[in-house]
Amino acid sequence: MKKAMRRAWPLLLAVVAAAAIAAALEGLLAIYAMHAVDAMFQRDRAAFNETVRSLLLVAGGLIPAMLLLAACRGWFKRRAAVAAKVDYVRRLFSKHINEFQAENNAGYVSILTNDCNTIEADYIDGIYACVVGIINFGVAVLVIGLVSPWALVAGVVVSVVSAVLSGLIAKPMQRHQAQRSEMYATYTAYIKEALSAFHIIKGNDLTGKVRADYRAKSSAIQHKGYLIDRLLTWMISLNRLNFVLTFIGLMGATVFMGLKGIITVGGVILIITNVERLMNPLEKLGESLPKIFGTAKLFARIEGTLQNRDDHPETVAADRLDGALHVDGVSFSFADNDVLRDVNLRLEKGGKYLVVGPSGGGKTTLLKLLRKYYAPQSGRLLLGDQDLRAVTKDSYFRRIANVEQQVFLFEDTVRHNLTLYKDYPDDMLSMALDRAGLREFLERLPQGLDSLILENGKNISGGERSRLAIARALLNRADIIFLDEAFASLDASAARAIERTLLELHGITVVNVSHVSFPDTRPLYTKVVTVKNKGVQVA
Repeated sequence: MKKAMRRAWPLLLAVVAAAAIAAALEGLLAIYAMHAVDAMFQRDRAAFNETVRSLLLVAGGLIPAMLLLAACRGWFKRRAAVAAKVDYVRRLFSKHINEFQAENNAGYVSILTNDCNTIEADYIDGIYACVVGIINFGVAVLVIGLVSPWALVAGVVVSVVSAVLSGLIAKPMQRHQAQRSEMYATYTAYIKEALSAFHIIKGNDLTGKVRADYRAKSSAIQHKGYLIDRLLTWMISLNRLNFVLTFIGLMGATVFMGLKGIITVGGVILIITNVERLMNPLEKLGESLPKIFGTAKLFARIEGTLQNRDDHPETVAADRLDGALHVDGVSFSFADNDVLRDVNLRLEKGGKYLVVGPSGGGKTTLLKLLRKYYAPQSGRLLLGDQDLRAVTKDSYFRRIANVEQQVFLFEDTVRHNLTLYKDYPDDMLSMALDRAGLREFLERLPQGLDSLILENGKNISGGERSRLAIARALLNRADIIFLDEAFASLDASAARAIERTLLELHGITVVNVSHVSFPDTRPLYTKVVTVKNKGVQVA
């Protein structure tokens, strides 16, 4: 994410330029004010009038300079924040499906919401505050240094002390920020789970437990936030003590030099009025630096969620899947639980295969291996003569279609859910709808294909969702169609009709994992594959 935010560096340079212009104008304003006061005490009307004209000219230029700085800040912040989020989503969708599914996706949601907000507030805003603070501090030191070199020494002392304090608090801040990020991830997962199980909670009188759990998790996160705020409060308090002591010393020295005639009255006023411009940037730096340092472990944790453990190179782009799928001595296990052991299977191009077997026997695992969701832990999967691991996922996924029992639908029109935002001729759409048995369903909808499907299909039946998924597969004209309990939500007559349609597809390989098997369609399959006892039997 940090690398992606470098795209905002040109705008950060614009911030530097705008801040330098604004700070320089403020510095000139202070110097002209000093000269005006000195001219007034010397009763030099001509010098006074000339200085005031210059002062007003600088003041007029300061307004657009400050507006430019505000605009550059907004552009920089927007560009950096968007770049970070877009980069995270881009890299997230580069993760392997099995590795993504192995994690609770609430953790990813938490990163895109809570952690990105923390990065925006602490890192992006912190960088802006530091850049502007350093420039303002430098200009203030130069302006005061023109009057008294001792002010320059005081500024250096304050800077060193502030930097030391920021360094001391950085490591505790990093630890607490990383811990809070993990707590936000578990908190988001809990909220997701509780809302998903709303009917179970209400129906089983679990609301009291949910309230108690929610209170405990919320309190833990708030307490962690309190610890972070407490660290920052200590930091700010120590910095302010440093500033106050420096301010008192600087004021005393200024008054002493004024009484001794070392500096003019205008010089005394300039130093007194610019002490705040000297101190405020340091105070901002003292607040911002610990926050910036504190995001280091947060960035490291975010990077960790994007890493693929299986980094086998994929170098072959498959335009078509014309060869047979060959499972050659494949074994696969979850932890110490063997699911498949030394499996051999050949699925010919255009063949129709029914995969059956007991629950937990490995049918779904075999299907995920064929889909390239999982990689074999031993043995090989071959597409023709090509090792399937070398085939790029994008090219492979474009040539396969998946129909599952749990169908996901977007909150969008029927048309977009069918086409998945691709363009198809109307005759192809009509054919897919008829073959999937959706014609009557569409005729009932007030706007036909342009009717809206609500969140994940909550306004249509389970059978209609399944038919939509099957229509997607038919429309996709894939080389291989994988079905995972696709007929479970359909009545027998609809399931038979759709199954016959799939079995009649010429040149397309169909792999159907199903508990639903009909005596009249079973003989139409090329082979029936039984998965049990960690192996396969083909009949």
